Amino acid sequence: MHINRKVVLSLLIGFLLGAMWLVALRFVTFKDTRVHYHANFALYINGERDEFKGSTFYEETQACSADEVGPKARVHMHDQIGGTLHIHDNGATWGHLLANIGYGLSSKSVQTDKGVYVDGQENNTLTFLLNGKKVSSASNEPINSEDVLLINYGRDDSGTLQSRYDQIVKNASEYNNKSDPSTCSGSKPITFAERLKAAIGIGQ
Repeated sequence: MHINRKVVLSLLIGFLLGAMWLVALRFVTFKDTRVHYHANFALYINGERDEFKGSTFYEETQACSADEVGPKARVHMHDQIGGTLHIHDNGATWGHLLANIGYGLSSKSVQTDKGVYVDGQENNTLTFLLNGKKVSSASNEPINSEDVLLINYGRDDSGTLQSRYDQIVKNASEYNNKSDPSTCSGSKPITFAERLKAAIGIGQ
């Protein structure tokens, strides 16, 4: 059977041009779906702020990935910077955070490495101030970008609570607008090469 080389060549060129057009279209319309934003919080127990000293409270940089689905990858702290959170899942809650650092949180109690503190016990009150407003519980509240949460347990008046809330370092906005020093995945803009690989379908 005679094969017309011109026809074959035309078909091959057409296929290559079509493939190039498809890759170009995917490259231009590619959307970075990685999740990585920040929030801040502080925890006080009987007037003492938890400084989260010790490596067990912090996630290793190597495990910090926007592509990971493990619980600790979704929300964590690292670089020994307590109170600054890195969130990689829009569904991550404050309860998830406390669980990831070995603590526990509900609407009526908070558990730390020093014990369990129950609302109402010995006239102590468990209070949550989320973005400056008192809420009944924070455990199941999703952590939104630049949220600020104070968890306070003790016998403290509203003025003391407000003062402690005001003292929380609010650097989430700063972290949102820069690449993290430890290159926590998702903190840097996607590169040309990464965009091209995604358009071609490499590594998916």
